[in-house]
Amino acid sequence: MKILGIYGGQDANGLTASLVKAVLSGVAAPATTEFVDLNQYQIRPDVSDQANPILDELEAKLKSADVWVLGTPTYFGTVAGQFKQLLDCMRHRMTRMTKEGDTLPGIFKDKHYVSVTSCFATALDNTFTHQTDATLVAIDKAMTAAGVHKIAELVLPHTWGMTTLPEAKINQAHALGTKLATFKKKDDETLKRYILLFGMIAIMALATMGIQQVLPGVATNFWWRYVSFVVIFFVLLACLLHYATFMRHKRR
Repeated sequence: MKILGIYGGQDANGLTASLVKAVLSGVAAPATTEFVDLNQYQIRPDVSDQANPILDELEAKLKSADVWVLGTPTYFGTVAGQFKQLLDCMRHRMTRMTKEGDTLPGIFKDKHYVSVTSCFATALDNTFTHQTDATLVAIDKAMTAAGVHKIAELVLPHTWGMTTLPEAKINQAHALGTKLATFKKKDDETLKRYILLFGMIAIMALATMGIQQVLPGVATNFWWRYVSFVVIFFVLLACLLHYATFMRHKRR
């Protein structure tokens, strides 16, 4: 088992990089770790018929690792430039395109990752204003396209004026690193997704029928019962999807 930490930001000794390193320090033998500072690489996109040893090296590191710990501070509400450059330039290596223009997973399919970020906003502020969501979503979109599975998120809020990592956050990072060292690889989560989908639909249908019971005239009119079911079910589904895509992110 190899855990690869990749940091993309301005300061390789800063808080976000330190948080990535704290995760790696929690990894116990026989698992191994490596920390990569993207500031040490002049990353450029592939050009036809030209060698690209930097991307070749980074690709080899990514390919040899079982789990990636991807760290980037939240700058202006999204990922740092160094990290975005990696995602953009690795896009054609992480994914493959069909003749119809569909994006499919590439050589990193079925690997796993952890997202790590930070922001100036307090935990409470981040909970309501979602400062780090765009960063986490940007990482998720790239990893999903590449077929890489998510394990966890780690967020450090309220970094304004902070010079060292809080003890509680260090312990949290160490615990995550310990978990990664014994993580069981999941090659296919299709069955799990279908089971979750079935459970979601069953719960929403039950909730919809329960709400219908308190609406006057529903039980005696087929079309009123049908229309109310569709509307209520849609609202519940929209709320659930909003939670799944935004509210589920770590913010503290």
